[in-house]
Amino acid sequence: MDPSLPVPEQLLDALVAGIRAVLGGDLVGIYLYGSAVSGGFNEGVSDLDLVVVIEPEVEAIDLAGLERLQLDVIERNPAWRDRLEIIYIGRTTLWSFRTNTGLLAVISPGEPFHVVGGVADWLQNWYLVRETGVTLHGSPPPTVIPSITRTEYVAAIRRYAGWLGDRDRADLGPGSLAYAVLSLCRAYRTVRTGRPCSKQEGAAWTTERMPEWGWLIDAALRCRMAKGTTAFDDAETRAARTFITLVARKVAGLRVE
Repeated sequence: MDPSLPVPEQLLDALVAGIRAVLGGDLVGIYLYGSAVSGGFNEGVSDLDLVVVIEPEVEAIDLAGLERLQLDVIERNPAWRDRLEIIYIGRTTLWSFRTNTGLLAVISPGEPFHVVGGVADWLQNWYLVRETGVTLHGSPPPTVIPSITRTEYVAAIRRYAGWLGDRDRADLGPGSLAYAVLSLCRAYRTVRTGRPCSKQEGAAWTTERMPEWGWLIDAALRCRMAKGTTAFDDAETRAARTFITLVARKVAGLRVE
């Protein structure tokens, strides 16, 4: 493994070896992306993001075996509990994701391992893997992911921001509110510049342009670093809901400069 990566080598080794053992000849490639590769990784807080490409469709692989593997790795590395996002997708489905009605299997923070459709909705993930991903096993990302334009990527970020803005926030806890605030800061910068960025970069960029909201963005950063245990007070909670709506609307009306 690349020693410069912030993710512990033993964790990556265990995941790669375990995935290879479960999938065998069905495995095409394993790709690391996200903050561990592109920056903004916070030890003890940030997630580990992997895409695993397989030859058959996900319905044909040993999903139970993969779930046991993931649970075992988490049990042996408890600091990574609820910090893994691993997507499994068939090679054909991924290559034709814009029109394919196939499925993917995913474990992600706050959600159990499950199978879901809508592979076109994951375009921003496919773009980041293709453009920035590190190959842990198999051939390079461009051999399994078709070309995706920056315009398509920005449009996907805009749609995601719209979803965050429309989401029911009445029962969201402090961690989820902080995540939405920082994700919208990142979306705002990405849509304005056309370039991916980390949550921290998005937060700093948005604070410069919306200084009246700097106090709230700082509170969201503190909450994130505390993994949601540092709660927003009532005023911050109300402000976060207003900010989410405001920035989602800004993002919806923006064009790339």
